[in-house]
Amino acid sequence: MQRAGRWVVAVCAGAGSFVGCLWAARAASFGFLPREEADRWVVATAFATTVATLVGAAAGWWAGAGAEEAGAVRQEATASDDARVTQVAGHRHPGPGVPAERPGRLAQRVRAAGRSRVTQVGGDDGTAGPGRGDR
Repeated sequence: MQRAGRWVVAVCAGAGSFVGCLWAARAASFGFLPREEADRWVVATAFATTVATLVGAAAGWWAGAGAEEAGAVRQEATASDDARVTQVAGHRHPGPGVPAERPGRLAQRVRAAGRSRVTQVGGDDGTAGPGRGDR
């Protein structure tokens, strides 16, 4: 899910939990709740605010977890049969004037089946010859 979509879900979850809890607290007829109308509204609002804050915090953490930090690289691939997949983060063969940059955070995930070949490089692989790094 895209980052904006996650934040839409997080905001809707927080708002929905507030409205739902406010309605439930007003509709409940527990003996320990105040009898005065104004006091019932205060208790219902406090309860709904507390629950919405907890839901919002959890949903905000989930929505922000997908945010990539600067320099982060995330690669996913699926290979089957005779397929060949190469995942490179940074320059595979740096040369003069081409710096060997390495990502800040790297996540490479691959699923392979059959006779597929996968090469994953997490930075500079300028010294490895052909076939090196294959798994």
